[in-house]
Amino acid sequence: MLINALILFLSVAIPGLLLSGKWKFSETRIKYFLIFAGAYLFSMTVIHLIPDLFMTDEDPFMLGLWILVGFFLQKVLENYSVGVEHGHSHPNQPGLSVTYLILALSVHSFLEGSIMSDTIHVHHMPEAAYEHGSSPKILLGIVMHKIPAAFALMALLVAQVKSKVKASILLLVFALASPLGLISTEYLSHQEIFSEKQMIVFFAIVAGGFLQISTTIFIESDPHHKLNWKRFGVSLIGAGVAVLAQVVI
Repeated sequence: MLINALILFLSVAIPGLLLSGKWKFSETRIKYFLIFAGAYLFSMTVIHLIPDLFMTDEDPFMLGLWILVGFFLQKVLENYSVGVEHGHSHPNQPGLSVTYLILALSVHSFLEGSIMSDTIHVHHMPEAAYEHGSSPKILLGIVMHKIPAAFALMALLVAQVKSKVKASILLLVFALASPLGLISTEYLSHQEIFSEKQMIVFFAIVAGGFLQISTTIFIESDPHHKLNWKRFGVSLIGAGVAVLAQVVI
């Protein structure tokens, strides 16, 4: 658990802090990386997370409702995060509140980290063979998704707060949210503060959020609704890697 928490923290801290220095990055490469990560996350949600949920004894209709709640909750958070979790940076956006931005991103990141808990997967998977099978696959998707988000957030913060030191501190606050989500979920579950049913509901909400993020990345990669074969190819590769990870890991 602690290793996963450290990886989640570093996946935000390292890219963001590198950007605060003299390190430059290619926006085009980041865009393609984001498309790859979005395709991977979408595919892993469809072929792994959601099927896991419906293998439980919970009412499928209610599970579907909670997935919808997660989907629309992420849409609300996006209103305050201005799309940073999708790798978008809008430094000059009027009326932007840095406080609401960090809060929205932290809630989003906390939920992401919580789904990394092995306890959640133990609770809802009927086969013991799957007890530790979710984390590496989901971790990969979250890390790939966080890297462009860290770039976008740092660029936005530097433009807004006019101080690299303050921007770095706010970045580290965001970086701590996912590890905190992971550790908190493990504690609440092991202490039996959350029941098995509550953990499954929580899991469904996070899965809905993943669907919203990944589908938004897809839509925004082709804003004119014309198929870009290069981007489409990158999406297929991302989906293929998710399928391969599901089969192999």
